[in-house]
Amino acid sequence: MRLVPIKIVNLIILCCFFLFAYHSFSQRTGGGFAGAYLLREVGPRPIALAGCYTAISNEPSAIFYNPAGLSTCAPVPMFNTSFSLLEHSRNFASLSYAQSFDNFGIGLAINSSRTGNIIARNRLGDEIGRLTDYTLNMILGGSFSTKLASFGLSVKYLNNTLAGGGVSANGFAFDVGSKFNVMNLFTVAVSVQNLGGFLKYNSREDKSNIPYVIRSGLAMEVLLGDPKTAHFRNELGFIDSVIVAPAEYLLFALEANYIQFEKHPSFVFAAEISPHELISLRGGLTLAGDHEGKFKFLALSVWGGGISIKPNLEDFYNLYSIDFSVGNDIISRNKVFYTIGVSLQF
Repeated sequence: MRLVPIKIVNLIILCCFFLFAYHSFSQRTGGGFAGAYLLREVGPRPIALAGCYTAISNEPSAIFYNPAGLSTCAPVPMFNTSFSLLEHSRNFASLSYAQSFDNFGIGLAINSSRTGNIIARNRLGDEIGRLTDYTLNMILGGSFSTKLASFGLSVKYLNNTLAGGGVSANGFAFDVGSKFNVMNLFTVAVSVQNLGGFLKYNSREDKSNIPYVIRSGLAMEVLLGDPKTAHFRNELGFIDSVIVAPAEYLLFALEANYIQFEKHPSFVFAAEISPHELISLRGGLTLAGDHEGKFKFLALSVWGGGISIKPNLEDFYNLYSIDFSVGNDIISRNKVFYTIGVSLQF
C-alpha cells in the first residue's frame, strides 16, 4: 500500500484540531478561530444566566467574565467548582477562588475541557490513530474598588493539545474590566476579554490571534424581605451572628456583547429570584444577535436555566450552595448539556 506523505497526515490532524475548535466556537459564532473554547460559558450560575453576568460578578465566577467583580466578593475565601457533562464523551470542569481584602480583591481559576476519542484517517480512509482534544485555561486576577466603582485585570495562560496527533499550542491573554455602582440602585459594567490573546502552535511558525470580546451589562436587584440575623461558626468553632441583607430577592440583568469578526452584537436578558433563603431560580436567553451572519431576534444562540440550593447546615457551615444548570449545546442530540456545581465559603 502506498504511504501518504507525512505533511498530508499532519494536515488532516490539524484540520481535526480546528474542527473541534469550531464546534466550541459555533456556540456563539460561525467562524473557527484560535482559542474558541474561551467563548463557552463557565460556572453553574453564569451558565444558567446565559452568560449575562458581567454586571453581577460577585462570586468566584467573576474572574471568567469581569475581573473588576473580584473586589466585590465576600471578605472570606470563596470557592466554586463545576462539572459539565456533554454527549460524545465530552466534559468541561472549572475551579475558581476569590476573596476581597478591604478595597482589593484577588482571584485564581482553572478551566479545562476534554473531548471524546476522534478516529483520525488519512485520505485513503486508513485509520492512523485516535485523537483527544484537551484545553486548559489558568487565570490570575486582581481588582481595586472605591465606593462608586471597581476596576480589575487578569492574565490567562492558555493551552490546547490534541493528544495522539502531536499538535499543541500555548499562549496568553489579558482581561480588563470595570463595574460601577449607580446610586445604590443598579450596577453598570464593561469588560474586554482576550486582549492581546494568542496561541502558538507547534505545527506552524506564526502565532494565531484570539478574537477579543467586549461585554457591557446592567444589573438591578430588588429586595423582597427584611434584614435578618444570620448565625455562623467563627474561627474558633463557636456560633456567632451578624446582621445581613434579606436572602429573598429578585435580580434582573441585561447585557450586550460583541465578539471580534462577528457582524452583529448579541443582547442577552437574565433573571434570578430567591423566594426563600434556601433556594434560588435563574434563567437567561439571547434576545437578539448574530445568527449565521444575520441579525435575528430570539436567535437563542445562548440560553440557560438553573436552580441553586442553599442548605442551612450548621455542622457543615462551609457549604454555601449546590447548583444545577442546563445550557444549549448545538452538537448534542437534545441540544442540552448539564452542569453541577458546589460553592464553599469559609
